[in-house]
Amino acid sequence: MPKNKEALKRYRIIHNILRRGGRHKTNRIVEICKNAGVKVSIRTIQKDLEDLAEDTELGFFLPIRKDDNTKTYYYEEIPKSIFPSLELEPEEITALLFYDKTVSQYKEYPIFKEITNAVQKVIDNSNIAPEIKELFEKETLLEIEKHPQIGGVELIADILDAITKKKVIEIEYQRFDDIIKTHKIKPILLKEDKQLWYIIGKNIKYDSLITLALDRIIDVSSTEESFSEVFFDSKEYFKFSFGITVPEEKPIDVIISFKPEQGNYLKTLPIHHSQVVVEDTKKNFIIKVCIIPSYEFYSKILSYGDTATVLSPESIRLEFEKKFINAVNNYKTVI
Repeated sequence: MPKNKEALKRYRIIHNILRRGGRHKTNRIVEICKNAGVKVSIRTIQKDLEDLAEDTELGFFLPIRKDDNTKTYYYEEIPKSIFPSLELEPEEITALLFYDKTVSQYKEYPIFKEITNAVQKVIDNSNIAPEIKELFEKETLLEIEKHPQIGGVELIADILDAITKKKVIEIEYQRFDDIIKTHKIKPILLKEDKQLWYIIGKNIKYDSLITLALDRIIDVSSTEESFSEVFFDSKEYFKFSFGITVPEEKPIDVIISFKPEQGNYLKTLPIHHSQVVVEDTKKNFIIKVCIIPSYEFYSKILSYGDTATVLSPESIRLEFEKKFINAVNNYKTVI
């Protein structure tokens, strides 16, 4: 392979000149190289031409011929492109490999098939070595958490198109209580949360934000009606949420005590971005989060079972106490 990047640049320039057809003098190739910012001598170009045609280490074996009468070089026949279109750095190749493995879980979905095809084109037209390309095919190299196939993902492409073109869409939507409603919205954002996809938009009828789960959408139709840019700060909007739900209440500070052994896990993976460690001792691990309580919040804390205790505020603490009492009563009624 080329010993350095400068050599590879020269090889590309030589190939691009010769594949145009005709016969070319070395001094003209030198001039074109210099115009491209590559400083080179006539002797270097002559050596490059020989190497591209004959060097076994390079292995290009290009059909370059020399006309001794005119002292020019030409292609006996025009070869296909022999140099990769993309020159990736080692760390970029590693990142691409990681990305490919990460999105592979979605490869059965229509829009993600196109992503897979795009990644494959990059792989095929870059300087990735054959032994590295084999890693892209291996199933056991990198195993990520698998997402189950869910409904609604097939709608992503159409919704993205409406978002980018700022087209109003009509959504036929079935709630969990089986009631079906039609919403006319200005689509703003597609968001994934806990392996499910949601669309966030401006409900035209009520001029308010609305969040709809893609798996409960029966049909989406784009209209000819366009809309102006809708300002939406996703980070600010979900700042106090504990998932996709954003209740209208004001955020509150919730103090939660965990058994000490939970401390290392919670410091590594906080339950919320607002998490602040209040106490970290051998007896207690206490945190504070600023959130708007929602179903997702209660579910999360309940998932810790008897290793978590809400200390304040009193209203939230009593709500958890009620839920645990109901849970115990459920077990008592089991025959």
